[in-house]
Amino acid sequence: MADSSHGRASFWTQANALLRKNLTFQKRNMKANIRLTLFPFLLCLLLVAAQHLINSELDKPKNKCGCTCVDSNGNPRSGSCESNERVCGIEYSTLDQVGTCPIPSPPEWPPLLQIPAPIYRAIRTDFASFTDLPDESCRNTGSCPATILLTGSNQSLGERLAGNMFAGSSAFNFSDISYSLADYTLGSDTMTEYSNFLDPAFFSDRPLYHLQPQCSANSTINVTIQIASTAVPAEASCVRGLNLWRNSSSEINDALYKGYRKGNSERKINEIVAAYDFLNSDFNHFNVNIWYNSTYKNDTGNGPLALMRVPRSVNLVSL
Repeated sequence: MADSSHGRASFWTQANALLRKNLTFQKRNMKANIRLTLFPFLLCLLLVAAQHLINSELDKPKNKCGCTCVDSNGNPRSGSCESNERVCGIEYSTLDQVGTCPIPSPPEWPPLLQIPAPIYRAIRTDFASFTDLPDESCRNTGSCPATILLTGSNQSLGERLAGNMFAGSSAFNFSDISYSLADYTLGSDTMTEYSNFLDPAFFSDRPLYHLQPQCSANSTINVTIQIASTAVPAEASCVRGLNLWRNSSSEINDALYKGYRKGNSERKINEIVAAYDFLNSDFNHFNVNIWYNSTYKNDTGNGPLALMRVPRSVNLVSL
């Protein structure tokens, strides 16, 4: 039988035994303790190395806004100079550097419609047999109109509203180009980007389009848009805007669906600019649904979405 004559061990005796036990355990796990001790130091070294790598990459010329040296009069000069003698901006930058430049006053671009390219504009086909659509021959000459479909419960009101869509200003004010261009129904068939600092419609080999009920011989608009110290020429070619009435929204849905390449058996594109359903609108109430082509937002599922030229479609029926 165990001898219980000895009393309970004192606190210090128990503490000493526990300390010895822990020391023995830690000694047996020396490698794990060293790893735990070194981990914060290794992590700090990794962060310092990553910061150095990022700083060295950001300091490369392609990742910095382009600059030039100027004299006391502000005129560019060659050679090296101090930081307080340099002027930076998009006018001194390459295409790789432009995105890193601060823009105190970004340019204002006129709102544009997303216009189909001439070879894709809606025409009369076997799968789109409405007789009011133009004949396929217009694609050979690039003269196909830009078609907008309309429907609603009040046809006279709808056609009256649609009649104001392409009413551009008769006198162009060259002293305020941005304001004047906003009065016109302009569009482009270029693809949009993920930002709108430089609108692709003004920086491509594709023309701008100016929608009018009928195009005259002198209906082309030539303007120059000023961006900082850079002048950007722009030419807007006239395109006939064609408003067509449909009896119901289902007819519009059918036309839009069949206009997609995979929506018809011929695998052809037959694109509409936009469509409007004025629903139960009258002179006291205004309700409208707007269709637009969302494929231009380039939704691949694994990247950012491109901007859409939808606001101008809303503006057309908000005037």
